[in-house]
Amino acid sequence: MTLSLPSLAHTPDLQSFVSQMKALLATHADETTVLQQGQVLLENLLKKDDWLPDEFAQPNPERYQQYLLYADPDDRFSVVSFVWGPGQSTPIHDHTVWGLVGVLRGAELAQPFAKNAQGQWVASGPQTRIEAGHVEAVSPTIGDVHRVWNALADKPSISIHVYGANIGKVSRHVFLEDGTEKTFISGYSNATLADAAQPAPEFAERPFADIRQTLLNREEIAILDVREEDPFAQAHPLFAANMPLGRIELEAWSRIPRRNTPIVVYGDSPTGDDLALPAARMLRRLGYTHVTLLAGGLQGWHNAGGELFRDVNVPSKSFGELVESKRHTPSLSAKQVKALIEANADLVVMDARRFDEYQTMSIPTGISVPGAELVLRARTLAPNPATRIVVNCAGRTRSIIGTQSLINAGIPNPVTALRNGTIGWTLAGQELVQGANQRFPEVTEENRQKAAAIAQSVAIRAGVKRVLMDELRTWLADNTRTTYFFDVRTPEEFSAGHIASARSAPGGQLVQETDHQAAVRGARLVLCDTDGVRANMSASWLAQMGWEVAVLQGAAPEDFNQRMLKTPRPEPLETAPYATPEQLKAWLADRNSHTVVLDFSTSAQFVKGHIHSAWWALRSQLAESVKRAYKGNRYVLTCTDGSLSRYAVAELKALVKPSVEILLLQGGNQAWGYAGNKLQVSEHQLGAERIDRYRRPYEGTDNPVAAMQGYLDWEFGLVEQLGRDGTHHFNVL
Repeated sequence: MTLSLPSLAHTPDLQSFVSQMKALLATHADETTVLQQGQVLLENLLKKDDWLPDEFAQPNPERYQQYLLYADPDDRFSVVSFVWGPGQSTPIHDHTVWGLVGVLRGAELAQPFAKNAQGQWVASGPQTRIEAGHVEAVSPTIGDVHRVWNALADKPSISIHVYGANIGKVSRHVFLEDGTEKTFISGYSNATLADAAQPAPEFAERPFADIRQTLLNREEIAILDVREEDPFAQAHPLFAANMPLGRIELEAWSRIPRRNTPIVVYGDSPTGDDLALPAARMLRRLGYTHVTLLAGGLQGWHNAGGELFRDVNVPSKSFGELVESKRHTPSLSAKQVKALIEANADLVVMDARRFDEYQTMSIPTGISVPGAELVLRARTLAPNPATRIVVNCAGRTRSIIGTQSLINAGIPNPVTALRNGTIGWTLAGQELVQGANQRFPEVTEENRQKAAAIAQSVAIRAGVKRVLMDELRTWLADNTRTTYFFDVRTPEEFSAGHIASARSAPGGQLVQETDHQAAVRGARLVLCDTDGVRANMSASWLAQMGWEVAVLQGAAPEDFNQRMLKTPRPEPLETAPYATPEQLKAWLADRNSHTVVLDFSTSAQFVKGHIHSAWWALRSQLAESVKRAYKGNRYVLTCTDGSLSRYAVAELKALVKPSVEILLLQGGNQAWGYAGNKLQVSEHQLGAERIDRYRRPYEGTDNPVAAMQGYLDWEFGLVEQLGRDGTHHFNVL
C-alpha cells in the first residue's frame, strides 16, 4: 500500500526544511548537534502557518491523527504532522530514536515518566506546555518516555514531529502505570494513492490575488518574467523582474541571493512555447526551494484584474512621475533652455545619465554628473548661488529625481529639469551633441561636509536607518531575510577598492533600475559610500519607493580593500572540451571541417563585433537558431567572455546527432581578439529575431518621432496606472 504524501514541489517550506535536514545529517552524525541545529530548523518551519496542506491537518473525533509528511529514502529521518482533537491524548510511550516536537497550531502538554524502584511508571517531572512555534527534543539519552495531549479543550492542535528514523517502521512501547508494556509500530492516517486525488503538479501555482496580498503585506517575493527583454517590455506586472530563461544561471544567485526566497515564474516564447516550467526547473536545480508558477501565466494575471505595464524599469519611472505630480518639480522646455545657452546665461547643464549615455548624445554645454553625484558636486560646479542648474536625462525620470534631489538638499541655486530630456530637445528640432566628454570635478572637503550633513538629514526624514558593520554581517548571513548590499559610488571607485560582499550600483542608476538590481520586492537594502552624500541621497529615494533601507556607518578606509568582485556561478549540466583561438582559426580556414560557430553574446554585442562566419544564437530559441545556421560536423560555442556559452552545451547536445563534436571557445570572443584576430561588425547571420533587447525610444540618435512622442505620452499616464495597481507603497516626501 502506497501512502499519499504532500508534494514537496507544492509545499516549498516543507521542501526547504527537508533539504536542510538532509544537509545537516550528511555533515553531522552526533545526536547533540543534530538536535540543537535541527531544533532551529524546525522553529524556522513553524514561523509560518500556511504551508501544511489541509488533507494533512484534519482531526478525527475518535483519536489523534498521525500523517506522514516525508520519509527519508535511507530512513535517516521522517517528518509527521500530529493532529489532536480537543482533549485527545496518547498513552505513556517511548520512541527509541531521537525526536523533535514542535507545535504549529494550538498548544500541547507533555508529562515525562520514569520507572521507580518497584518497576512502576510515575511522573518524573513537571508538565511541559509547548506553545505554537516552540520545539522540544526527546531521545533515549535525554528522556524518551512521556504522555502527550492537546492542551486545548475546545479546538484542535497540530504539532510537527521529526524523528531519527521512519517512525512508521520503528518498534516502540506503550506502558501502563503498573509497569506493563506493549510493543507497537505507529500507523499513519494518510490516504492511499488509490484513494487520493490526482498527484500534485510539479510546481504549485500562485494566483494573482495571493501575490497581490503578498505585495500589500510588504512580504518578500520575486516575480520573474523569464521572456526576453523585448516581449517583457510589452506587458508585465509592476514589480516583475526580467530574468530571461537563457541567463538564469548567470544572474540568479546575485539577483536573488537567498535560496528560500518565494519566487513566482511566468513567460512564453513568441512561438507560444512555455518558458516558465523549464525556468522553474532550472531555479530548483540552482537550489531555490520556494519556486511556483503564476496561475494562468500573464493572461491569468490580466484576467484576474492585475494591471499590466509596458517598457522597462517601470517602478522607478512611475515613481518619478508621482514625484513630479506631488512636488510640482520645476522644469524648462527645450526651447527655453536653448535660448538660455545661446544668450550665454549663467547656467550649468548637468546630465544625470551614465557617462556612456551622455557620450552618445547630450545637450550642448552639458556636463556628465550621474544622478547620485548631483548633491555632492553641485556646489563645486555652481559655486555662485545665482547660477541656474538644469538637470537633464534622456526622458523624464532621472531629470525629475535629480532636480528634486537638489531641491530636497536645499541647494541655494535655482534648479530646473529639462522637460522631457533629450527626447524633448529632439522633438523641438534642436541638435544634440555627440561624443561629449565633460566630466564632473572633484570636490573640496568643505563642500563634501556640507553636502553630507544635508544628505543625512534628508535620509533621516525619509526614514532611512543606520547600520554598523557587525550588524550588516548578521543581516547578510540571515537566511530568513534578503539583504542587498550596494556600493553607490562610481564604477571606477568600486574597482579601486570596495567592501567585501558589496555590489557596484551607482546611486542614480540604482534608483532608476531598482527592479533589476533588487529583484526581490520586500527585501532590505543597505547602501555605502565614502563621502556620506551619495548613499544617503540614494537611500532617501529608495525609502520613498517603499523599500526598507539602511546606510552603512562607521566603515573605515581599510574596509574598502577588495579589488576583485567574486561572482559565484553554478556548474553547467554538461560540459565540453575547450578549443583555443588558434585551433578555431585553423578549422574555419578549412572548408572541409564543417565547423559552425554559435555566438551566445547579446545581439548588440554580436553586431558590434563577432568572429567571422559566426551565427548569433538565442538560448530560449536554440532549436530555431541551429536550424537557421549552417549544419556542421563541429560546433564551437562562444560569447563575449565565454561565461554564458558553456551553459548551452547540454541543450545543443539534445538537438544534434551524437557524432557531432561540440566544443567551447576558451575565453570567448575576448580571447579571439587578444590572439590578434579581427572581430567582424555586421548584422548578418542572426539565428533568431533580436528580441533580447528592447529598443528604448530615448536611446540613440535615430529614433522615429512617433516613438519618442508615444513614449512621453505613456510616461504621463503612469500615475493613473499606479492608482489602479495599488501595490506600490510609494510615499513622496
